Amino acid sequence: MRCQVDREVFAEILAAVAGAIPARTTYPVLQNILLEVTGGKFAVLATDADNTVRKEFALAGKSEDGQVLVPGRKLLETVRELGVADAEFRASERNLRIETARSRVLMTGLDPAEYPEVPKLPEGAPIELSIAAVLDLFDNAGFAASKDEARPAMTGINWEIGKTEMRMVATDGHRLSFVQTKARQAVSAKVLIPPKPFGLLPRGGDTVQFYADPARVGLVTEDTVIISRQIEGPYPDYNRVIPKDKKLSRAVVEREPLTAALRRAAVFAHPVGRLAAFSFSKGKLNLHAETPDVGSSDEDLAVEYEGKEMRIGFNASYVMEALRHISSAKVQLEVQGPLAAAVLRPVDEEGGIEKTYLLMPIRLD
Repeated sequence: MRCQVDREVFAEILAAVAGAIPARTTYPVLQNILLEVTGGKFAVLATDADNTVRKEFALAGKSEDGQVLVPGRKLLETVRELGVADAEFRASERNLRIETARSRVLMTGLDPAEYPEVPKLPEGAPIELSIAAVLDLFDNAGFAASKDEARPAMTGINWEIGKTEMRMVATDGHRLSFVQTKARQAVSAKVLIPPKPFGLLPRGGDTVQFYADPARVGLVTEDTVIISRQIEGPYPDYNRVIPKDKKLSRAVVEREPLTAALRRAAVFAHPVGRLAAFSFSKGKLNLHAETPDVGSSDEDLAVEYEGKEMRIGFNASYVMEALRHISSAKVQLEVQGPLAAAVLRPVDEEGGIEKTYLLMPIRLD
């Protein structure tokens, strides 16, 4: 393998695929990146065994076909620090040589045959989707996905593509995000995949081709192929847990003052649970937080409130995280009772996305 590469372009591609390298693994080979030159194109591939990403770009000038397998993060650090516009890459056996006008680097790698076989794209006709729409949904839903590997279904993003809308749902059992937008498609699909593929999807592109079968999902753009394993379900029935009772008590409050008040309350919230008590009454919301031997905080906010007086506890961090994904000036909090799930929604949200955030309460003593 031999080629001349634009360092800046290569560093950008390496940074993009490095997101697929696992932070911890019992298979050291997965810490490596596969470089391959074929027919005047340079391909870079990384995988964590569940998610695989391949990016390629055209080479200028002469090149020799071949491949090499080298440590991914070390290669990224090296390329970033070269400090020149171009570099020559030459591979022989398991070694990669990088040469510039002023420096020479030798990296020792592994036999490319040791790298996992690249999975094939699911068969069938793809669905063409807007990259911006897909990433907008993920950015507003993905934060609620669970990190607990003991409940694998909850670590995934429930992605539904309908003929008139597209939606994503994520939950960790303590909160749930439901976001959807209008979309016109000839066919429908429903998949459950890890959050990682969305982080690997290039931002700024126009469209992505979506492929799916019962085991895998494929996402293909002009220069990127991402293949992800589907997570085995079943996924929680979110339609059953989102309250739809029209008799719910409702509070409408200014988003920024509520966020600021929660930040102040969080200073005194107990480190375990981050409990903040919300007390609703006509025209007023009181926020209370306290930790023994530390202190307490009380703050009143003006609200438009319809319903019976109520006191309910929430994890302050969870409420603030949901508020960060809302841009409307006001938000509406719908509550049933001190032990029932509550719903946070934007009022007059721009952007064409419907956002619903479910918050499970914390019992108040």
